[in-house]
Amino acid sequence: MKTPLFVLSLLVAATTITGTTQAATTGSLRFTGNIEGGTCNLDPFDVSRLIELPPVKVSDFNSSNSAGLRTFNLTANCDADIRNVTFTFNGTPASSGQYFANIGGTATGVATAIQSRIGGVASNIPANGNAADRGRTIPTSAGKAVLPMGAEYRKIVIGSVTKGTLSTTISVTITYN
Repeated sequence: MKTPLFVLSLLVAATTITGTTQAATTGSLRFTGNIEGGTCNLDPFDVSRLIELPPVKVSDFNSSNSAGLRTFNLTANCDADIRNVTFTFNGTPASSGQYFANIGGTATGVATAIQSRIGGVASNIPANGNAADRGRTIPTSAGKAVLPMGAEYRKIVIGSVTKGTLSTTISVTITYN
């Protein structure tokens, strides 16, 4: 019995093909990533905020060095892993150094005083202090750090307050951990 040549060549080809094919039985996967800490941002309402002090009279400074207190809050919105936020203030000091200068306003003898009001206790934030003096640290709660604040007109030269406008710009920077 003769095997046809065609069938024999198919058997040889099949043996050759299956003999050289190998399957991988093991492999490896490599994963990379990055775990970042959370962030905080000033509340959008506080990014470029106008705080209007109430109108006062020159005579309000006859018996007091300050007038027109306005209270407000500054808020930072934070991720859940942030525990503390430090608000640091910076601006041009008035001639007294402690308060922030009236730049662009027409009144003389007055500046802007800002204060933290943590726990209802007013504490001046000096314009001329170092970063630690000009900063206040607040713990976060429910993803927010809320700093109670106050601002007022402050007489900086005895007996020399004149009528006019007050315009003070103070920047606030937040750091967090």
